[in-house]
Amino acid sequence: MNTLWRILTILSAVLFLSASLSLADPGAFPGNGLDAQSLGRGGTVIASPPGVWSVFGNPATLTPQGYYILALDHLDQRGARDESWSLTVVDTNSSMRGALSYFKDPGFAGFLDGMWGVSLSQTLMPSLYLGESFHTGKYEPESSPGREERLSTVDAGLLYKLGVNVSLGYVAHNLFPNDKDLLKRYNGFGIGLQFPMTISFMADYEEVPDSGSDMDLRAGIEFKPFKKITGRLGYQDLANGSTYMTGGITYTDINGTLDAAILYNDQTDKTDRVVLGLSIRM
Repeated sequence: MNTLWRILTILSAVLFLSASLSLADPGAFPGNGLDAQSLGRGGTVIASPPGVWSVFGNPATLTPQGYYILALDHLDQRGARDESWSLTVVDTNSSMRGALSYFKDPGFAGFLDGMWGVSLSQTLMPSLYLGESFHTGKYEPESSPGREERLSTVDAGLLYKLGVNVSLGYVAHNLFPNDKDLLKRYNGFGIGLQFPMTISFMADYEEVPDSGSDMDLRAGIEFKPFKKITGRLGYQDLANGSTYMTGGITYTDINGTLDAAILYNDQTDKTDRVVLGLSIRM
């Protein structure tokens, strides 16, 4: 019954994505921290536990966890022309783990409206994991308004676990883009540390394309003040000079999670982003 339910869920998600892609204006690739859980801890995704944003972060983080989830996140970005949402199916229970995700971009990243991605992860050694992800979507060139071009690319990542308390991550974005002028290759590095009292620390250091040697720094912590509650705090120091504070909270039970997170702009003293999430565990 569980296998049948999983197959039906995947087929439903694929059909839903196909319908969405035919009805929505497709778009290009999103950045970090667009789901509630990763946003709460500063947008860290490179050496973090597997989550709904592994497909767009570091696919190697899809390590064996023994669960299967269907997740939906709703995003409201200040200044965007529309709200956004993502739908993700994550499987960490199979020998070949993977995720399928659709993201509707409201345009705050300077692109059109929708994209999808798929990722796979394999165990190379008991403590070393390899992941690959494929993204595709449509892009409207600034030089040719009204004309759409399809962009697609492949990312690859590694995750190395030094015991149960230290994780090191690496991801290379845009390894095989179909348009090398628009999709430049860039790298990211991450670290995850597990401390006593169920406290975790994560940090990502990621290049910014077309910015010389400028880097984005994202950092965050997770902690469990109660058995079913996870709290998150984060900080971002971006290459463009912007700094942000993030915060989030998750309620977890046997059926899944309820998540919420915000992105607070230090320069304007305003909340720039609010994300609400729901995941169902099967």
